[in-house]
Amino acid sequence: MSAPKNKNKQRKIKKKEKEAKIAAEDNSLKGKGNKAFGEGKFDEAIEWYTKAIAEDEKNPINCSLYSNRSAAYLAKKQYNDALSDADLAIKLKSDWPKAHFRRGQALEGLNQLTNALASYQKAVSLDPQDETMKKSFTDLQDLVNQMKQTEHDLKNVVNPEKDKFELLIDWLREGNAKFPYLYMQYYDEDYRGVHALTRVPNDRIILEVPLSHIMTSDVAKDSDIGKKIINSGCKLRSTHSYLAAYLCQEKHNPKSFWAPYIKILPVNYRNMPIFFDEDELKWLKGSFTLKKIEDRKEDLLAEYENICKHVPEFRKYSHREFVWARLAVITRIFGLVINGNKTDGLVPMADMLNHKRPRDSKGDNDDNHSETSWTFDDKRNGFTITSLKALNRGDQIYDSYGRKCNSRFFVNYGFSLDENEDNQAVIPLQLPPDDPHYRMKLRFLGGHPSNTRRRFQIPIQYKEKITENEETKESFSFCRFCHAKDSEIMLLSSADDFKIDDIEPIGIRNEIAVLESFAASAARQLLNFDSTVEEDNKLLKDPNIKLTNNIRNCVVMRRGEKEVLHYYIDLAKEVIPLLNMPWKDLKRIAAKSHNGKGRFDPYITLVVVPLVKNGGKD
Repeated sequence: MSAPKNKNKQRKIKKKEKEAKIAAEDNSLKGKGNKAFGEGKFDEAIEWYTKAIAEDEKNPINCSLYSNRSAAYLAKKQYNDALSDADLAIKLKSDWPKAHFRRGQALEGLNQLTNALASYQKAVSLDPQDETMKKSFTDLQDLVNQMKQTEHDLKNVVNPEKDKFELLIDWLREGNAKFPYLYMQYYDEDYRGVHALTRVPNDRIILEVPLSHIMTSDVAKDSDIGKKIINSGCKLRSTHSYLAAYLCQEKHNPKSFWAPYIKILPVNYRNMPIFFDEDELKWLKGSFTLKKIEDRKEDLLAEYENICKHVPEFRKYSHREFVWARLAVITRIFGLVINGNKTDGLVPMADMLNHKRPRDSKGDNDDNHSETSWTFDDKRNGFTITSLKALNRGDQIYDSYGRKCNSRFFVNYGFSLDENEDNQAVIPLQLPPDDPHYRMKLRFLGGHPSNTRRRFQIPIQYKEKITENEETKESFSFCRFCHAKDSEIMLLSSADDFKIDDIEPIGIRNEIAVLESFAASAARQLLNFDSTVEEDNKLLKDPNIKLTNNIRNCVVMRRGEKEVLHYYIDLAKEVIPLLNMPWKDLKRIAAKSHNGKGRFDPYITLVVVPLVKNGGKD
């Protein structure tokens, strides 16, 4: 009977020894690091691993500490630090598979894919049973094979600018730029794009351009021409002109460092409206963009003459050349924050990504979100673009220029979006000359008759937050003031915070007059066009009608304006009957409109419901 008792006693002793050993390990510096890592506290984990390494520099067990710290650096995307620790772990124990695996992960994060593949292969050869290592190896091997196949296929693609593309690529690579997943594609002399050589994983840095190869405004200001402009006392209309002037200077410098980049820039910018001929511009008849195009021409000419006046030698560059340079800047510039300092600059290859507007980020469909994000990474000392979703081989890779009206896309960048909920139209409004309170209202408007007429460039939706849709709110406020009567004027003007541009709905009668004014103005604006929305749609959809890109952009631009104008006509038709309803009849409609997605739901919820519910006191 004594033998079983002794065995039980021995098992208990071993169990206690094991528990004591685990407790000791958990309380060790390494154990604390592992605990912090498991909790996602990577900075804390790095601190504990660093202390553990310092405790015994020569102990071979430190190979696991270096590997663990490498993993923590990987979690923080500090790939250079992760690579350094993986190399130290390999130096201490060259046959340890996990150290080679960490090295592969770091190299992949640094976009050194061939070297990463070799490290993964080494890790798998040392531990063929590890499924995680095998998957990383086979996934990357598949990516590299796809790249090779795409590169082979591209050799047969006709590209008139192949030499320019190769010159830029070599120049970027010499500067240590990294873009293993990307290739540039030629469409025409003014239109290029960037595509995926292979499948691109989510959350992967796909482009890295070092600061040395970014043409910033600071570089332009510090150049010979930049200093002359500054020293002359010339007050530029736009800071973009520093970069434009610098582009002109460097374009004429055969030894310019920037020559490979400048040579890849579009030659003519024929897609830009300021270069449209009369036959193209006539397609914009009725559009407010015609005025914007003329204003842009006048502004660029004035800026050119301004620089020439202060720096006479600048006239050796033609006005058209300066316009070319300014267009290159406005269509390609990125706003940057470098080491805490705000600036902007031209980023080679990154500026070749075309626009794709993301839809509402609240949508459930992943296709609705942006594909990429970009930033200047101070730790890398370079500009990076990161994938925000997995991309397929051959896909064009897009950037978002943000939510803008087609007029801005069209005039500034030379394209129009077929579907753009941010489209705008111009609606003129005025104080009726026969208004019985005309003289009193004129005083509030500054006293000059010209102040009684205003033009508002507004989108479709009426939103609650004034910061989201300020001009729409201003237009309704102005119109409410124009149609205010008797006691309403006295009530408005007696308020301490009275502002013409910030008047909430006054009453049902007033709001009906406002809606009728908007509808009448929109109808008058539609008369300026030679075509209807229906005719524009037929032009755009008919496969037998061949439109040039420029003319197609004109049609899309003007159609978008008309759709906005029709919205305000339809708003009056839809909403005026609701304003005349008793609250008991409006309740059901109000419930459906609350948080609804209908065209008029925001206006019904924010304006109609409160007015009718409160009895529409006038």
